[in-house]
Amino acid sequence: MNRLLILVLFISLSFAGFAQLTGIIGEVVADHDTTGIDGLEGWKTYRIYAEFSNPLDEISAIYGDIDSPWIVSADGGFYHSGLGGDFGWSINATIVSLIPEVAFDSWFTLYASNSNEVNGLANTIGLNESTFSSFNSGGDFEISTSIGASIFTLAGDPMGQAGDDLRVLIAQLTTENPPTGLFNLQVFGEGMQNQSYIQVGVPIEYASTGDDVLGCTYPSGVNYNADATIEDGTCVFGGCTDTTALNFDAQAAVSDDTCLYLGCMDPFGIDYDATANVPGMCIYSSACASDFDSDGLVDVTDLLLFFETYGYSCGE
Repeated sequence: MNRLLILVLFISLSFAGFAQLTGIIGEVVADHDTTGIDGLEGWKTYRIYAEFSNPLDEISAIYGDIDSPWIVSADGGFYHSGLGGDFGWSINATIVSLIPEVAFDSWFTLYASNSNEVNGLANTIGLNESTFSSFNSGGDFEISTSIGASIFTLAGDPMGQAGDDLRVLIAQLTTENPPTGLFNLQVFGEGMQNQSYIQVGVPIEYASTGDDVLGCTYPSGVNYNADATIEDGTCVFGGCTDTTALNFDAQAAVSDDTCLYLGCMDPFGIDYDATANVPGMCIYSSACASDFDSDGLVDVTDLLLFFETYGYSCGE
């Protein structure tokens, strides 16, 4: 999973400026001090949304792996109904209408919050009973294996599209304290596969209060503010800004000296490139094949080395 997504990212960085994931937003949809659900007093149900700048923006995948963990946690754990499910689309709408607490189960999704809202082909890979064992026991949810796991869909699936409200529901979490987490998303900007980009480690944010500090909350941002609690869209991301480099980043606002250049790094090569920092093939003069000690000269030392091997049978 991680290799595939990294490859997609590398190929499509130059198309990343056409649309934007503006954040992962958490909202309270139920305060159980007032719902009357036995055992949930003091708990709240949160809906987690991915928000975008264009109604055609589309989630291709939510994923996690060893390089980019997908983590959701909450002090006090998560509520799970015995008749609920791991995914929003698996929640039986008929049961919800008969047993109210099922509506507040904790799960992940693309768009759908119950079986009646399924209108596409959202699916999963690597998400099974073992990956949900901690979460379903009230503990943290974490995908950080080398193989990884994902909720995904195909291009054009309405379950992944931002739509007129510019948001896609990606989780429901019922907890005693606001849940925290990091999500990794592959997005098709304006629904176009050739405008694919990846956002890694996007945190859950909540509506601003008087105690909140606005600022850049992405650690990869040049102006990252460790004290900021609310992402305000001011992050400036460093990267390679040279279009001739292997890792040119169209999203980078400032250069951070990470550019990679492929070329001959051997000063004795005819095509030696002093700017290269990724080894490439070198072209050598045919005479230099006799430079046995690699000092750039075919001299008497090389002749002595040749004498040392004179008469040796290459078949032995």
